[in-house]
Amino acid sequence: MKKTLLTGIAALFLAIGAAHAGSRPQVAVGKPRIITTTVKGALYPPPKYDKPYEGELELRFFSDTEYVERICKLGPKVYGCAAKMLDGKKCYIFVISEAAAKKTGRNFAFMLRHELAHCNGWKHPEDANGRRFKVGEKWEEAEGATFLPIGTKKTMPKFPEVTRILPASPPVVCVTPEWKSEPCKNRSAPAVVAEPTNKVQILKVKPVVPE
Repeated sequence: MKKTLLTGIAALFLAIGAAHAGSRPQVAVGKPRIITTTVKGALYPPPKYDKPYEGELELRFFSDTEYVERICKLGPKVYGCAAKMLDGKKCYIFVISEAAAKKTGRNFAFMLRHELAHCNGWKHPEDANGRRFKVGEKWEEAEGATFLPIGTKKTMPKFPEVTRILPASPPVVCVTPEWKSEPCKNRSAPAVVAEPTNKVQILKVKPVVPE
């Protein structure tokens, strides 16, 4: 029996929170000037969505952002996205690996909590129409989500009992039917490779503020 058609919900984790003029004025010859600091930030979901997902979860990690961009089809500088079944009983998350997240200065747990919030029904606008945000500022159009620095430390979310995890690829990853990792060298059947799939339809959501 065919699975219910998937529909995507928003994507990742991408926003650049912007700059706030919190520095002290510095006196130069003639007149004082204000020094501003730009902070890379991302949307942290509202409390009502920042909770364990109760359905079946499938996590696919990637060691290269290029693969995430190809799957999510949201343009450049996309680090993850989520899509769920229409009945809400299963959700898919495609996201860069923890090692890749560290290279970009992102907190891995923060990213996963953002995506799990999408599994719980959270949505945010495609873009902010050029608006810049202060750190800690809430965005009402995103249901009160908060802009925080991308490296803000968060605890790892609790995954549902039925969770399948595909380890980071590339290189090629081989798993058993139970999704347990196994060596690929003795396989006669093709390996399971984390590649883009047309079976998941993901709503295109652009970065809130481009990097």
